[in-house]
Amino acid sequence: MNNNNFAKLRQALGSFPTGVTVVACRNSNNEPLGFTANSFTSVSLDPQLISICIDKKSFNIDLFSVTKHFAVSILSEDQQFISTIFATPNEDRFKEVHWESKQTKSPIISNSVAWFDCNTEQIINAGDHLMLIGKVVAFDSSPKTPLMYLRGNYVNLGLEQKMLLAMENKNTAIIVGAIIEWRKRVFLLEDKESDSLYFPSASRLGHINDSQSLLGKLNNLNISINEHYLFSVFENAEDKTSLIYYRAQVKEGAEALEENLYDFDSIPFDKLNDEASRIMLKRYIKERELNAFGIFVGKESEGKVEAISKTNQN
Repeated sequence: MNNNNFAKLRQALGSFPTGVTVVACRNSNNEPLGFTANSFTSVSLDPQLISICIDKKSFNIDLFSVTKHFAVSILSEDQQFISTIFATPNEDRFKEVHWESKQTKSPIISNSVAWFDCNTEQIINAGDHLMLIGKVVAFDSSPKTPLMYLRGNYVNLGLEQKMLLAMENKNTAIIVGAIIEWRKRVFLLEDKESDSLYFPSASRLGHINDSQSLLGKLNNLNISINEHYLFSVFENAEDKTSLIYYRAQVKEGAEALEENLYDFDSIPFDKLNDEASRIMLKRYIKERELNAFGIFVGKESEGKVEAISKTNQN
């Protein structure tokens, strides 16, 4: 398969939303080792079997190809940081994570949505991955909301739902905006009277057929964003307006917007119409370079990044 077809297949497969898990076992020194995976599948109820796949290029492959036991922990929405820890190179991924063990002594992430403690039933050679079939010997679950992964991004279902409900509430003062990128260039509108720049925004996310909504306004500018993800949710300290910003990348057709596109390294930040916009855009550029995006939740001057998105490196 050539690189172009490989990328297209990966994109197509990424259209299927999955949960996010941490798969873990112990090495010969009884030390815990694990990695982030979204290739978790239920195989059988009788007998009780589950499966997980691991890339043969993973530095964990030698251990997991011979392990007799392993555990799978399904992460919750408030455990994105754990997913990041186990998806990036780190000598001791368990150092900053609370974990426990059950019947097989395999590490289980504390406070996860669900966990499955398994004996290794079978290891199957499957192309560029190994498939581990585990026989479940112990398990538990909770009503927490799971962390979701879709098209290379983590999706915070609970926060998304809250924001959509807030936008539907006519009594709530809301501004919905978007940071739109094309090939490391940011789209900004210009207010010539005040000589300032600003992000496109509206009172609701809406639909492309709704000319007063954000998606409708972008459509009128010939900007089509099929995929958009939450980036910042904060409150204006003066008028208590809630501001919800999405991020999106335009893949084609942005050449016509040339005069409104600004290279990352030549953005006139002093022209942005408020400090919150300057901080938000600087954060976007930094996270874009790291290929790791978060969702900021709080007020203009204080808050926290609640979600992290980064390429899985096992």
